Amino acid sequence: MARRLPNLKQLRAFEAAARHGSFKDAAVELNVTQAAVSHQVKALEQDLSVLLFHRRTRRIDPTEEALVYAKALNEALDIIERATSDLGTGRMEGTLKISCAPYYGNRMLLPRLARFHAAHRGIKIMPEMDSTVIDFGKSNLNAGLRYGAGNWAGLAEIKLHSDFLIPVAAPSMLDGRNPPLEPHDIASMTLGFVGGQDAKWERWFESVGYTGPVPATFLQYGNRARVIDLAFSGHGVALGDKRLLQEDLNSGRLVQLHPHGLEGNDAMYVVFPKAPTPDPRVILFAEWLRDDLANE
Repeated sequence: MARRLPNLKQLRAFEAAARHGSFKDAAVELNVTQAAVSHQVKALEQDLSVLLFHRRTRRIDPTEEALVYAKALNEALDIIERATSDLGTGRMEGTLKISCAPYYGNRMLLPRLARFHAAHRGIKIMPEMDSTVIDFGKSNLNAGLRYGAGNWAGLAEIKLHSDFLIPVAAPSMLDGRNPPLEPHDIASMTLGFVGGQDAKWERWFESVGYTGPVPATFLQYGNRARVIDLAFSGHGVALGDKRLLQEDLNSGRLVQLHPHGLEGNDAMYVVFPKAPTPDPRVILFAEWLRDDLANE
């Protein structure tokens, strides 16, 4: 559920005016005009449908509701100020242990770490390559890269990117034909999928407009890396994320069989334990990685 938060400028103007008991003194603190403070407070009252000040001839008097609200805002702004100050202190230094499946880590994370370390010299990322789902309560990990639909119990998450699924195979699967292949040609091949995700092939065929039979042999695997191994072997077709496969496509190790791609329901996330004050280094790393991936 989206937070219902008033305009920050209006909140700052109100909090300062309530603390000083004066629009004029609040204006001096905020380096704006007295009229601007009055306007912001009036806009906040209209937004909240609550009277915050009694305007007297030479002074303003906060209402009882305003005094309670101002106290809470003062505490909240103090927390924001401390958190912001922490960003420039030692909390932005040290080692982060990040769990990551080897398939994704070797292709997408490790090649980027030198750039991250050059940009943030106080933080060292230590990847721990492991395909198992990590229980943060039983480990010393700070965060993990996790693939799926998101919304895991007890975890906060920052989305890195969604899947963009394309059918790929080794060049030997073409038997001298030039891509693109027709959907019915792909449907006749051996198709690999991760257990429980065979519906992705159904969605791809539906989205490309193919309504014919799919007499292919379906092979089920335990993870995405094994499905891509099927494609590399020349014995089947994988439906994989184009971002992860781009280097293999560029080198010719894999061929995209059809130009149509499908936005997948799953995505890659940075996940970490929910906490009132998450580790700002994890947030920094996740947002940097997300932006770096988006700039490819």
